[in-house]
Amino acid sequence: MTLDQCIYYAWDNNFSIRDQDLYVGIRKADYRQARNNMLPGLSFQSSFNENYGRSIDPSTNTYVGIQYFNSGYSLSSSVDLFAGFMKINTIEMQKFNYLAEKSHLQQLRNELAFTIIDNYFNVLLQTGLVAIALENYKLSHDQFEGTLKFVEVGRKPGTDLLETEADVAADSTLLVQSHHLLEQAVLVLKSNMNFPVPDSLVIDTIVPSILSGMMDTLSMNKLYQTASEVLPDPDVYRNKMLAAKKAMQVSKGSFSPSLGFYASWSSLYAETNKDTDNHVLPFPDQFTNNSYEYLSLNLSIPLFTRFSNMTSLSKSKLQYQQAKNQYDEVNYNLKMTVEKSLTDWRAAMAEYKSSLHQLDKSYNVYLVAEKKLEKGLINIIEFDIQKSKWVTAKTELFRTGLQVMLKERYLRFLMTGSLLSGK
Repeated sequence: MTLDQCIYYAWDNNFSIRDQDLYVGIRKADYRQARNNMLPGLSFQSSFNENYGRSIDPSTNTYVGIQYFNSGYSLSSSVDLFAGFMKINTIEMQKFNYLAEKSHLQQLRNELAFTIIDNYFNVLLQTGLVAIALENYKLSHDQFEGTLKFVEVGRKPGTDLLETEADVAADSTLLVQSHHLLEQAVLVLKSNMNFPVPDSLVIDTIVPSILSGMMDTLSMNKLYQTASEVLPDPDVYRNKMLAAKKAMQVSKGSFSPSLGFYASWSSLYAETNKDTDNHVLPFPDQFTNNSYEYLSLNLSIPLFTRFSNMTSLSKSKLQYQQAKNQYDEVNYNLKMTVEKSLTDWRAAMAEYKSSLHQLDKSYNVYLVAEKKLEKGLINIIEFDIQKSKWVTAKTELFRTGLQVMLKERYLRFLMTGSLLSGK
């Protein structure tokens, strides 16, 4: 699997991201319902009654003492004409809440991608260290075989054979340890991907550089401006701040008078409703004759609400200030992140260039030491010292090279908002 494939797999299988995706759906439903609340309400009611004993006759509104059946039907509608713009502000508030959760979903995806990238590069590092350990083991083994031949013909003392044999044992132990660290790194990557533990996970060890030649021209201010536009983190808290502001306006609207319009139609049928021949009037006749309508315009003025409106407004103002502080904090942290990312990349590049120089020097010294050892000009211990320096230089070059690639990817994230290679 490539790095991008590992990230996509983690996104598809991470439980926190699944939960947040569902929560985005909930916020979207809240936003949709807030808009629907602007529509008029419409309802239909019906009742069917069997009356016994003394009761009021619905057709004459007098008491009767007989058993009879009656039914009623009504259709009513209502619409709010004005309520201090509370519904409009609620729509805006729910929209910003929805947008904040969408941005938070992307924020969680980015955080998980960061984790996968760190795990992936750790697997690459351990894979490279295994290769270096294997190479060192083979060199030590070859050195042991050569020393054994010289000891057998009497050209070298037996102590050199013991030293080379100890080197083989030490490099063999290091190789086993490197394999163990690689297995652990793969398990950590599997865990964060929610990858099936029994299944084999093989990653692509070729991860090309993605920002060649673009870095020296970057400035902190320009990178911060770009990052603030493409990253979801400022959007999360900006939308939360705007939602809190709208919630404060909703609270202010509760002090305003409200005006509503109502309309209703009703009709009824009763077995007590009879003609002059004492026959029950047919249902269609009663349905038409007994229908009535009414229209109503209601004005409501809040005079005293036990200070609940004042309390709600006070809390909403504090929550708005809290959201504003969080927005300011995330912008400050983003500036620090940008500056740290640039500093880390420059330090990684300097360390990588130093490692290149050190590897070249240590390799040349190692070759000279190898020739001196063959001529008997140095002992095996002195040779091992130079060999260890060469091995350390190879390890450092590989580690610092991966660090440069990792820092480049973080900078590209600040520039594009994506942690994927192809975007």
